[in-house]
Amino acid sequence: MEMNSIKKKYEEFFLKPVMNEIAIREGKGVRLIDVSGKEYIDFTSGFGISLLGYNNEYTEHVNEAIQKQISRGVTFTHYLYYSEPAIALAEKLAEISPGALKKTFFCNSGSMAVEGAIRVIRKYKNRFELLGLQQGFMGHTMGAVSLTGRSEDKRNIGPLLPGVYHIPAPYCFRCSLRQTYPGCNLACADYVEDFLEFGTTGNVAGLVIEPIMGHAGVIVPPDGYFSRIGEICRRHGIAVVADETLTGFGKTGKMFAVEHWEIEPDIMILGKALGGGFPLGAFIVTDDVASAFEYGDASSGLGGDSVSSTASLTTIELIEKEALCEKAARLGDYLINELRHLEATSEAIGEVRGKGLFVGIEIVEGDNHNKAHQKAQQIKRLMQEGGFLLTVYAGSTIRLTPPLIIEQDHIDRFIETFISVLKKVTGVERD
Repeated sequence: MEMNSIKKKYEEFFLKPVMNEIAIREGKGVRLIDVSGKEYIDFTSGFGISLLGYNNEYTEHVNEAIQKQISRGVTFTHYLYYSEPAIALAEKLAEISPGALKKTFFCNSGSMAVEGAIRVIRKYKNRFELLGLQQGFMGHTMGAVSLTGRSEDKRNIGPLLPGVYHIPAPYCFRCSLRQTYPGCNLACADYVEDFLEFGTTGNVAGLVIEPIMGHAGVIVPPDGYFSRIGEICRRHGIAVVADETLTGFGKTGKMFAVEHWEIEPDIMILGKALGGGFPLGAFIVTDDVASAFEYGDASSGLGGDSVSSTASLTTIELIEKEALCEKAARLGDYLINELRHLEATSEAIGEVRGKGLFVGIEIVEGDNHNKAHQKAQQIKRLMQEGGFLLTVYAGSTIRLTPPLIIEQDHIDRFIETFISVLKKVTGVERD
């Protein structure tokens, strides 16, 4: 099918429009190839899903494992009877997850996992209130969108889940409390103390938090934030739920982003890259939390199906075997350092932030560093013309989540093209 025909059919039959006006036909390594034959280096990895890239020596291992499983059967529903692929994956997740996380529930997406985690944490604590972060994103199902801290995701959909409140995000570049780090002494974390006393009924079950806030523009909490927020939660008997749907499986330079800080979640939510390219979500809990779970609390007919479980386990084993977390940390440091050198010379870059290969570049304009929505979209378009695929979040933050198999020469080419594009968009450099 040609591009015009594909676009016309999308407009006729698809409910949601695409973010990038290209039609992908195939992938090779870290490149995607559209129907016209044009190649792009993929700095999105499909919302962070395709960690191993496309059609290469790594994905061949996954494909072989999948084909072997398909020859035995596609779906052995593990809530109906025992399934070897599902339990092998659950055991692996218990091995690699931080702290005391041990028992897994499989479903089909990160949003579904959020819904299950809400139910379990309320039962475990015998409390009904929940805390989320302003600007946080948890998904589009009703419980998940209730925890999401952005008004644009909630418009015109009626009453949301009761008992959900939002606290300030640790977004130092645009602090909602009008403070400056480190002089603020982590005011956004300490705010929780007063909010628990004056803004809730005193029945808060859990704090649901993204270790690094992806949709908000790759917001990395400042040093000390998680230690402070974790101590407050422990003192008030509040469980910590870490949503690693976007940050999990090596992107940040560690298997899970929470491992960068001194905090051990009671529940961890997984999705996107978990399935090794197949639809798979999960939440994993400690033994203590698991004690509150009852047979009828959640179910999923296809969650953790045999093929998805096989793809997931094989992908995790490859990430470990090939030391891809360490590679992401090393190349991520290189990428971030190069971008910060550029930040010092470009008026268009307000802040570069991230960990590993999970990076945000906030594009700004004016003396007050206002979000530059149009500039960010223009940069995205020009980078696409130059052969790079990017995404823009939170209005003006370019988000980079390349596959873990990316090499330094890809990054060097990205930086070279990005510098050229910035000059075209701004026409000026800092003194």
